[in-house]
Amino acid sequence: MNTKLWLTPAQAQALVAAAQRAAPREACGVIGGKGSVVQRVLALDNVAANPQTHYVLDGADFVRAWAALEKEGLDLLGIYHSHPKGEALPSSKDIQDAAYPDAVYVIIGLAGAKAQLAGWRIVYGQVTAVELCMGTPTGIDENVTLSRAQRFAIILSAVLALLFLLLLALSLLPPAPVIPVR
Repeated sequence: MNTKLWLTPAQAQALVAAAQRAAPREACGVIGGKGSVVQRVLALDNVAANPQTHYVLDGADFVRAWAALEKEGLDLLGIYHSHPKGEALPSSKDIQDAAYPDAVYVIIGLAGAKAQLAGWRIVYGQVTAVELCMGTPTGIDENVTLSRAQRFAIILSAVLALLFLLLLALSLLPPAPVIPVR
């Protein structure tokens, strides 16, 4: 479960721009990536009956977007939407409708002079903040590929550890009982 979500400044600006373009309607879409690093933001249609105060992702668009993320090898990290006249806080309707406990809900608030972005995890009515970090995480490479030598070393060490445990288990067995001969 991510306690942080990493966005580039360009991705954050794209979210704000999408919210401003959609105003006075709520903008919405999905966020894809690996681990806690956002790699793709996809805008979706808001099909809510009252799109000025609520959002509903178009079901077919949502399925297509999720499939597109998976095709690119990305996970669904989050769902975003805007509050054109509100803060970047989840409304009671947002909390009630949150259906993906593994997703980070990113809200873009346009109430003040400057747009706000905030991340939230909403799990069965419980809301916790998720830190939105701008930039690239240092010390984390989400796309690490191991060389053949590294993979061989990992497999060899696992086999040796298994053999060691087997020998240790056999050495700790009590001696075999003496079987009387008749």
